[in-house]
Amino acid sequence: MNLSLRDIEYFLAAIEHGNLERAAISCSVSQPALSKALQRLEADTGLPLLDRGGRSLRLTSAGELFLEHARKLWTEYQDAVRHAMELRVGQAGLLRVGVTGATVDSVIMPAMARLLPRRPALRVQLMQGLSDELHAHVASGRLDLAVTPVYSDVLPPLHQQPIMEDRLCVAASARHGLATRTKLTLRDLDGQRWILPRSTSMARQALEAKYAEAGIPFPNAALEVEHYSKGALELLAQSELLALLPQSALVEGSGVVALPLAIGRTLRRSIALISRQSTTWTPLMIEFQRAVMAPRATPATGYAE
Repeated sequence: MNLSLRDIEYFLAAIEHGNLERAAISCSVSQPALSKALQRLEADTGLPLLDRGGRSLRLTSAGELFLEHARKLWTEYQDAVRHAMELRVGQAGLLRVGVTGATVDSVIMPAMARLLPRRPALRVQLMQGLSDELHAHVASGRLDLAVTPVYSDVLPPLHQQPIMEDRLCVAASARHGLATRTKLTLRDLDGQRWILPRSTSMARQALEAKYAEAGIPFPNAALEVEHYSKGALELLAQSELLALLPQSALVEGSGVVALPLAIGRTLRRSIALISRQSTTWTPLMIEFQRAVMAPRATPATGYAE
């Protein structure tokens, strides 16, 4: 078997682009050279990996299985190269970290304040996005780590280390008529207007699941936001709208309170440090882990995410 990491790279590019010409351009090689690399892989495995019918490329069933191993192999190789570079340059290094609106100010920036003075040559690249997409980037090796809200104990093939708990609640203005009630159910919220996270957010999906369990139609959003900015929270405090918020956003004096909704106790989430289960932890990653796990004051965050 003459397996080449370069051939693996070309195979992954072909899958990503779904087209030999575009894959060859992305790898800065000729299309015939890329085709030969794919043929070598198929000769080594003894199985057809790609269906070349038409202008696009599609994986065969054997190719689907091989793709999983190819991604792991390529990610481990990239990790090895980065780790070797870090050892060579000593204190210098690049750390790629995924963050969400819920974690960038509350967790990441305090961690940077602790970490950067100790590592003068450290370079950190932050990628902000939604939890699901960041988890995928960690799994693929595009990110070293991510700090995100999580709603499940299982994130295969990822490992999560809880940093803090931050439950979700249904909130409203302290002057809202429902705020004076001692107990509420979802049916009591019928007809209310909402500020909601966008439909792809895990927080909204968690609330949608509660409505589905109760057999109640999910409310339409009067206002849909990517995150709860200061202005959105002020709007909530001054209106008759409801919103789905993390408990940490309920700052005394803000005019916003959590409603006494029974399901609020079951909308659980934690903020966690996400890594690949198979990753080799570098000194930089270990230092970052210590920085984000250090005791901190709990700042307000308006992100349900």
